[in-house]
Amino acid sequence: MKMLKILLLSILTLVGVNLTWRCLSRKRSLPCPTWLAGILEMDRIDAFLGTEATLDRIGMKPGQKVLEIGPGPGRLLIPAARRVQPGGEVFGLDIQPGMLARLNARAVQAGVSNLTSVLGNASQSQFPPESFDVIFLVTVLGEIPDREDTLRQCHSTLKPSGLLSVTEIFPDPHYQSRTTVRRLAEAVGFRLKKMHGPLYFFTANFLKYSH
Repeated sequence: MKMLKILLLSILTLVGVNLTWRCLSRKRSLPCPTWLAGILEMDRIDAFLGTEATLDRIGMKPGQKVLEIGPGPGRLLIPAARRVQPGGEVFGLDIQPGMLARLNARAVQAGVSNLTSVLGNASQSQFPPESFDVIFLVTVLGEIPDREDTLRQCHSTLKPSGLLSVTEIFPDPHYQSRTTVRRLAEAVGFRLKKMHGPLYFFTANFLKYSH
């Protein structure tokens, strides 16, 4: 009985933290803190979070120029850098200097030389128009208060017919539903290309559409 009470209390605590974080993130940016980045660098985290499956769904090709918004320590961006070789390059835009420091260190350790980190706010202009073939966000959209401004910037910096890819994984505290992701993307001019995966782990791919 005591163990059951502890288990229930733990579950309620996690749910409470999840809901509180979600509510607060609607009013201000609450990205995954740098001190939690170590979890994303654990040996088995790639399989648990479906790193290869996510990259397969995005479908990057050699020679492409790719941007990840909120790359953290590079769980996806470092293998993405390898996928766009030869001739391709990847950029990681993050609001946290600490995350970019970890990203740069891990890229050097992995021998990846076609990766550039950029410090900045995704809701503001950071790159020239029509710079990228692919822009992707993985469990990041919900961390951004100005979601529409961010997606509008994505639309501007993608090349004609460029791809926007948004992946969400439940129970991430910033989880965005399929309906929400599609509504936000289509509001700024994207068209849904394909939806991959179940509700708890989906990837929505959109194409840039110019009015």
